[in-house]
Amino acid sequence: MNATDPTATGTTATDPAATATGTTATGTAASAPAADGGPGAPDPAPGGDPFAPSTGAVRVFAGTGLVLLVGAFLVTVVLMLRQSYAGDGMPGPLRELAMWSLSLSGLVGLWAMCLPGDAVGHRVRRGAVFVQYALMAGGPLLAAFDPS
Repeated sequence: MNATDPTATGTTATDPAATATGTTATGTAASAPAADGGPGAPDPAPGGDPFAPSTGAVRVFAGTGLVLLVGAFLVTVVLMLRQSYAGDGMPGPLRELAMWSLSLSGLVGLWAMCLPGDAVGHRVRRGAVFVQYALMAGGPLLAAFDPS
């Protein structure tokens, strides 16, 4: 029996032209999901690599950031009130930036947590959570360094 003969029984036929271009009988190599966590990349199997990228884990970090945002908001308000009463009664110019930082942190956190898994890749969602935490830390820092 010849493996390249399509009429042979019990064997699979291969096309030399197809193997030269990278295609197989079941599809092309380009149809596989992106390995870098792109929009088409599935989450790993439950028994798979524990260090593989997981959309669920990033969503948990985004939700945790939203809970921590409440504490960051309270710290920012306390710092602004302390500076207002200790100084001339007027908050400084960085007050609005601190509040905008906290507001944008909440929006980015909701975006990272609530968008469907197919809408954005893992790398984009992970970057959004990093930006969420950076903006959340920026609010109290801007309020602390606000000259009044």
